[in-house]
Amino acid sequence: MAPRTDLLAWLLDSDPAIRWQVERDLLNEAPTVWAATRASITTKGFGARLLSLQDRDGQWAGGAFFPAEFDFAGPEAAEQGSQPWTATTWTLNSLREWGLDASVLRERRTAELLAENCRWEYEGRPYWDGEVDCCINAWTVANGVWLDMRVDELADWFVQHQLPDGGWNCEWIEGSTRSSFHSTLNSLKGLLAYEIATGGNKGDVRGSTIR
Repeated sequence: MAPRTDLLAWLLDSDPAIRWQVERDLLNEAPTVWAATRASITTKGFGARLLSLQDRDGQWAGGAFFPAEFDFAGPEAAEQGSQPWTATTWTLNSLREWGLDASVLRERRTAELLAENCRWEYEGRPYWDGEVDCCINAWTVANGVWLDMRVDELADWFVQHQLPDGGWNCEWIEGSTRSSFHSTLNSLKGLLAYEIATGGNKGDVRGSTIR
């Protein structure tokens, strides 16, 4: 069934981050049309707003996964899963998924600045070395290859931490031995981004996804 005209009009009357995908995937517009809309993410709407909020040290909100001022002992942290979602990882995820041209962040030396200045809240590990959470590591792999950062060792981490049933679970550090659907899906998406970027040349990583 073809999308309704009024629904398409509503989707087109939106941010460039959404509109270019409607033009490409629903309207089958020529690449010159949707590519022009996609390019405007840098200067208009959601994308431009997030780019304007990048810190001089390459981060967003002063932190890797949580903003610098996040109170881990306060009421916000007490609510399960609650945080502002404004820190570096979440912002990179959004910009990448919206379709921002990675060259914009490469010109800002974002990957290099994060390597120099950004540390995970867990144990203070360097940003591109990853963490212990497989979802976080999957996003870091995807964002790393997007920004032309070498994340081979972090991709290998998934081979080493794949559970016996073939998947992954972010709670493995707490002793979980059964895969989580959400954790596994995120892990596979990160590994897929890595495989596409590397041409599938890492046989050990590829093999882990078809166990």
